[in-house]
Amino acid sequence: MTQEPEIPDGMKIFKHIFIVTGGFLLPALQSAVFGWMYCVVPLLVFYYLYRYGWNSGGKYLLHGLLIALVIGALLQVASQMMLGLTMIPTGLILARSAFQAETPALTGFKGVVVLSLSWFLFSGIIAIIEGSHPYSTLLLSMNQGIDEALKLYQENEKIPADSFYLLSQTFSQIKERMTQFMPAILTSIALFIVWLAMVLGNRLVTRHTGHSAWPDYQYWHLPEKLIWTVIAAAIMALLPVPMVRTIGFNLLLIASVIYCFQGLSIALFFLNKWKVPLLIRSLLYVIIIFQSLGTIFLSVIGLADVWFDLRHLSSQDSNQEDTL
Repeated sequence: MTQEPEIPDGMKIFKHIFIVTGGFLLPALQSAVFGWMYCVVPLLVFYYLYRYGWNSGGKYLLHGLLIALVIGALLQVASQMMLGLTMIPTGLILARSAFQAETPALTGFKGVVVLSLSWFLFSGIIAIIEGSHPYSTLLLSMNQGIDEALKLYQENEKIPADSFYLLSQTFSQIKERMTQFMPAILTSIALFIVWLAMVLGNRLVTRHTGHSAWPDYQYWHLPEKLIWTVIAAAIMALLPVPMVRTIGFNLLLIASVIYCFQGLSIALFFLNKWKVPLLIRSLLYVIIIFQSLGTIFLSVIGLADVWFDLRHLSSQDSNQEDTL
């Protein structure tokens, strides 16, 4: 649902510019404490563009970003802000899709593609400048961390030799699996960032304007044809060709994250339908999200919704069409 952008509100302009400046600057100043704020840059960009429009919202973002870059240059942390800058195009494409009234599924797909391309170009520039690709550096640092942990266990004389052998085999398998599945892990991170920007952005816009970019999250659903990607990935994972199997497993991991998001929307739908108290609902969220079995359960529910239409959304859509 599109809306008319709000008119800039007087002295609050400085407040908005201050918020944008902090959103870009704080992660660079204290990455250990505020590093998570890199993930909310697309949310920040989307929110200001959709709420205040390309003109006013763009001015808030541009002025705040320029101030952050100047302060970052003076404090010699401008290079640390580059990761946040790679997130800006994602917020732009989300706002553009929202203004064009595109579906959440299509918007999310565009957001992930744009974010992945931004990271790809950024990592390529870093590789040219520093002579080593960030992807290789990431894998190397993770392997070194695992080797150092194994070395600490090796120095512990209380660990029996057979237990240490099993431990070393386990760590070796972890290193191998991390190398194989790193594309899926990075894609899942991109999916989470885009999903977070869309869900929270839609919520914030609705709360402050009364309008929404997309329907409530509890009504979001994926295209039914996406299930064929899961089926194809499962077939690839069963083939006796190592490269094809690796691609299949990566696709299955990515699909599990996508359908986990749909499963969460279904859970939210029924919690609202049954009017579950906020305290119990919050406990259920913590249990479901932070337990591995909970995320698997959400993915299964998301897949099941393709065949069983658990929320009966298709019948509601047909009723609305008949009414029209």
